[in-house]
Amino acid sequence: MKACHMQILLLLLGVFAGISKAANVLAFLPSASPSHLIIEMAVVREMAERNHNVTVVSVLPLKQEWLHPSMTYIKLDRGLFDMNSAMNATKSNGLYFMWNFFKMFSEMSSSMAESLEDPKMLELRNNRGNKFDLMLYGYIFGEFFVGLAEHFDCPVALLWPNIPLVPIMKLIGNPFEISYTIVSILNVNPNGNGILFRLKNVLFMAVEYIMLTIREQGSRSVYEKHFPSDRYASYEKAKERVTMVLFSHHFSEKPVRPLVPGLIEIGGIHLNEEPKPLPKDIEDFVTSAKHGVIFFSLGTNVKTTHLQPQTLEKIYNVLSKLPQKVLWKCDDESKVPGNSSNILFRKWMPQADILGHPNVKLFFGHGGKGGITEAKFYGVPMVGLPIFGDQPMNMEEVVQKAYGLSLNHDRTLSEELILNAVKEVLENNTYTNNVKKFSNLYRDRPLKIKDNAVYWLEYLIRYKGAPHLQSPLKTMSFVEANNLDVFACLFVGLYLVFQIMKFSAKLVFRLVCGTSRQKTKKD
Repeated sequence: MKACHMQILLLLLGVFAGISKAANVLAFLPSASPSHLIIEMAVVREMAERNHNVTVVSVLPLKQEWLHPSMTYIKLDRGLFDMNSAMNATKSNGLYFMWNFFKMFSEMSSSMAESLEDPKMLELRNNRGNKFDLMLYGYIFGEFFVGLAEHFDCPVALLWPNIPLVPIMKLIGNPFEISYTIVSILNVNPNGNGILFRLKNVLFMAVEYIMLTIREQGSRSVYEKHFPSDRYASYEKAKERVTMVLFSHHFSEKPVRPLVPGLIEIGGIHLNEEPKPLPKDIEDFVTSAKHGVIFFSLGTNVKTTHLQPQTLEKIYNVLSKLPQKVLWKCDDESKVPGNSSNILFRKWMPQADILGHPNVKLFFGHGGKGGITEAKFYGVPMVGLPIFGDQPMNMEEVVQKAYGLSLNHDRTLSEELILNAVKEVLENNTYTNNVKKFSNLYRDRPLKIKDNAVYWLEYLIRYKGAPHLQSPLKTMSFVEANNLDVFACLFVGLYLVFQIMKFSAKLVFRLVCGTSRQKTKKD
């Protein structure tokens, strides 16, 4: 009995030793979006806090509070992508939209490829002492970066700030289920059904596949330039190192979809159950608001130049006349649309902590995934003004679930429309009740979000990429994955059976007719 107990104890100690052993992690974050970076760094910092040695490489500067003693931080000087191209691409329509998307992907790939030639990146690669057990990649449509994992011989986990779309589903080998789930950012209806939704989903998926095929050619060229075939595996083989995707979503947000084990939901990972205390000036402003507070922010990427003329003035004219106080995040505190006593302008505000304050009654934003997640997490109703990218899709879900209302960012936007939307969400308790009810669902999880993320990343490290988790769809062609070859065989088989039956019927008919004629002649 004692020997048995000793074996169990040694087994447990061995397991815990494997979990607690410090690993070397490379976190490459080429994103040009600060909102994406917040989610990515929440994962990275948590790995550092679990005593893993994390080397963080980014094109955007990191905030001091994101850093940790277990981190080595490398800020690249090359590879920054101009977000104006993304905005212009997603705001256009029709064939012009597709052309702008192709142009955007080309410019994005060119910009990100430059980061591979940054002297600091070359130094990282050429240092033979650098060994990594895992690579975290802040995915932004640059598959050629799997070459870094090929170079360091380690598995890859992608970090993605929204629901998984066509490129990610292909990389991880997840079924698309296009009859009831969104697979393309082009389809803004998140909870569609019926033939129109399915028809749009099929068409948009076809467009995504065309764009992906064209983009893959460029990505393959970049990979082969920096990771030649005489030293590294092929581009297709290197992509198989992507073994996990941590994405900012939760099944309570819908639509529910089947997920392979390598797709891990981490929606809300950058948030705290209890928000942090606000800076004193903001805290005093918020607590003194007898009628509550409206928080207005269009994020970091959306600038005044991206807006229709007079948009901010119209919003200011509405909000300045309300009894509520307003926290207004602006680009430049010296260039604000007015000077009202009920509005506090600041260039930077702790958005999540503000939304977590009980006196905040409304979030007026641009529909970014990060802001919407924060508002839903803390149960704050919304008014949205989507500008580009996934923002229309995000706000469509908000409207359908009655968490708030959305305004069109075009020339029809008027002060009356803004006022009606704001007053409706403030005065109709349906929106507040719905989003607070969702907040309870969103937070109800068997494990803390950060614990869940770290567990699965450490799982990848322990089992060297966990090949047993991988979906066969990763390496199957489009024809194989959709059984088109099987359907073709069945069609050919049925056609042959039909022809045989047809030939047999004719033969029988001729024999019967021939026999009948002979009898007739005899009679």
